[in-house]
Amino acid sequence: MTKESELEHMRLAIREARRSLPEDDKPHPYVGVVVVRDGEVLASACRGDRATGDHAEFGALEKKLKSDKVAGCTVYTTLEPCTTRNHPKVPCAERLIERRVGRVVIGALDPDQRITGRGVLRLRRAGIAVDLFPPDLMAEVEELNRDFIRDREMHAAASVPVGLTEAGITAFYPSRDYYARLRHDAATIDRYVSTAERTLVMVSINLMTGLPFNDLCKAMERKLREKKGQFSATLSLLDPRRADLMSVVAPVLNSEPDELARAIRQSIRNLIRFKGSLPTAAQVRLDVRVHPVLPFGSAILLDHEHQNGRIQIETKPYKAGLQKSLAFEVARGRGSSGLYDVLCESYETLLRDGHSVVDENLAQEEQESSATS
Repeated sequence: MTKESELEHMRLAIREARRSLPEDDKPHPYVGVVVVRDGEVLASACRGDRATGDHAEFGALEKKLKSDKVAGCTVYTTLEPCTTRNHPKVPCAERLIERRVGRVVIGALDPDQRITGRGVLRLRRAGIAVDLFPPDLMAEVEELNRDFIRDREMHAAASVPVGLTEAGITAFYPSRDYYARLRHDAATIDRYVSTAERTLVMVSINLMTGLPFNDLCKAMERKLREKKGQFSATLSLLDPRRADLMSVVAPVLNSEPDELARAIRQSIRNLIRFKGSLPTAAQVRLDVRVHPVLPFGSAILLDHEHQNGRIQIETKPYKAGLQKSLAFEVARGRGSSGLYDVLCESYETLLRDGHSVVDENLAQEEQESSATS
């Protein structure tokens, strides 16, 4: 497909958007959608095209192309597909995934803070390529939707607690039960780390919830093999040789110091064996480490040095069950407080203050050293 034909499909989507019909007197977005296969336009639609309140993607995919094969098609939409609808309605992002489209080209991110960026992320996690309109056409879409954007920004300013936006906090999980509720496609650790594109860093006490239960190693192996040199992972556990740390942390986990140290050593051995099972080229991109200090909280850093980086911090209240652990996620560039950068620097320093575990023999030596100290 030529660049000019791509631009024409984007312009057609904008023309469709201008036909949008609001369902009431509240500000609603102007949205246009164009479905294309091999340069041929299969269908186009706008918001409210066939019925009041219908989203444009719904009109195109389910009313105009309900019986047509659209797998692999490119969909041009002037607004980021929604990720939440009142039951029984289906979010537009899910419709695009269900119909197996190959690519989505977006004119503007949704200004609704409940959706901003989540539609893009949901599509990418499902393996759908996502691109944006060029700046001049994005500006046209944003101008067309200026009333809706202003309304969403005012609503966000009134509803978001002071400090969350500034901190860049994109999600809060009151307990582990909320992982499944709030991120359906990445509820477990293995699925969550699979969303990383370039780098994974995990800082934990003993990683016991990741290794035995959630196929973390399988997820890392897929990434290390598939990316062919473009993905690396670092996992750091609390140093089991530090009896002082074991004594401090064990009561929080309803454990005994010796029991916790044994659990950490077992996790280290499992990781070293896993590393040894990988091809040589992949082994050099997996670093197993121990750290000598208590971290701010257990952390998962996904592509943290890149523009789309995210950091999840999890901590457990004293002697509460593991499922009662609470967590929050911070994204790069979402706030102006500098919290994201502070967290990155803190965990990078923690890793530097620790050291790599080279092989299983070293893990065994650490056991013996701890037993005689």
